[in-house]
Parts: sequence; structure tokens; C-alpha cells
Amino acid sequence: MVPKGEYATISADDTLGEAALALQVAQLREQELDPTRHRDRAILVIDDRNRVIGKLSMLDVLQGLLPRYERERGSDASLKAAARVGSARSLIASMEKDIGLWNKPLSNLIEKASTVTVRNLIREIAKGEAVDAEDSLDRALHQLIVGRFQSLLVTSKGDIIGILRLTDIYEEISKRLRAHNAEKAGAPRTR
Repeated sequence: MVPKGEYATISADDTLGEAALALQVAQLREQELDPTRHRDRAILVIDDRNRVIGKLSMLDVLQGLLPRYERERGSDASLKAAARVGSARSLIASMEKDIGLWNKPLSNLIEKASTVTVRNLIREIAKGEAVDAEDSLDRALHQLIVGRFQSLLVTSKGDIIGILRLTDIYEEISKRLRAHNAEKAGAPRTR
């Protein structure tokens, strides 16, 4: 888990542009401090009492520039399903034609980022997006897979104390697989 104090945060009153910049700065700082650490792909949103009230991913930032995706074509689940079955290209073509999805140049979208606040984009944290600090890695892994999350908020006594990223769990499983294979082959364990 990455402790809350080591994870990038923004205020719900910040703009989308400020959020994107804060995430980029955090990624660069992480790379300088530890080149082996996976970069964060989200930023925690905090209220005026420093409590986490949500998270904003890179995809959320991009979707915030074009919020009509879900409003015009239904739920996020239906868009994901279209992508999985290979009909994403036809869906995109239909959206371009029907609603003029990309009728403004990218520069206009960048300008829009300075007017949209994070508060308008965050959603309530789902129960399945949190895991207790005392829960097993197995439980967290199942929650990530079933919920198709990139990360889980880690709680202790109801407070959010950190974030467990898919990359953290993957790295741990990879380490255990390497150790298992080395043991099986009779080679010394590597970390």
C-alpha cells in the first residue's frame, strides 16, 4: 500500500487542469525518488478537513474533457462492453456522427480543463473500492478483479489511510512466483 501521505492529493475545488498537472508532478517526483516504483495513475481528492472523498484517475481526467460519453450513450458498463466485443469502432463512428463528439479541436478541450472543477467529476466511493488494512492480499486481489478496479482505498477504523494499487499486488505476486520457481528449480531465492 502507498500511505495516504505519500500519495498525490488535490482539493475537490481544484480544476481538472490543476488535477492533471498535480498528477504529472507527482509522477515525476516518484520517478526521481524511486525509479523502480510504478507511477500512480490516480490522485486522491480531499475535502477541507483532509479527508479523502474520492479519487480521480487519468481516464477520469480525459473523460472530464468530454463528459458526453456516458450521458449520450448510456452507462460506462455499456461502453466497456462495446470495447470488449469489438464494436467500439462502430460505436465511436456513430457517436461522432450523431452527437458531434469531436467537433471541437483539442485546444478547446484543454481550455475547458481550466473551467471544470474536480467536484463535478468525482463520484461517491463504492463499498467495493475499499479494503481494510487487516484484510488479506487474497481478498484485495479478488476485489480488484471482480470490481475491475485499478486501485483500492485502504481503511483502518473507517479512515482512509492509503491506496493499494493493482501494480503493487501484481509486483508482489510476481515476486512470489519468482521465489516459487527458484525454489522448485533448486536455485537460491531472489527478491
